[in-house]
Amino acid sequence: MTMVSRTESKATTEAANIERQKRRQAEFVTDEQQRLLEIEDMRLVVKFGEKKRYSDQECQAIYQELVEAGLDDEARRNPDAIEAVFKKLNAGDEAETARRDLCG
Repeated sequence: MTMVSRTESKATTEAANIERQKRRQAEFVTDEQQRLLEIEDMRLVVKFGEKKRYSDQECQAIYQELVEAGLDDEARRNPDAIEAVFKKLNAGDEAETARRDLCG
């Protein structure tokens, strides 16, 4: 049973990454698509540092975090839900970085 959900999770993550690539390559993007890109970039910068481009693995990793946070397929298409999870994850990562900087 765990193997099935990991396989489904991986397929879902890959599908989200393909959608992200399509949005990035599109000549015209809607306001919602632009917002999603900005939300994704917000998480990518905190998790992997600021870069011009992020690898497919890095993009997949942030969508895997959504799966691990328990967001279902519908919620993973909701920019507000995605943003809420990423903000929570970013706050945790930033706090951890601050702790490390203070200690050492």
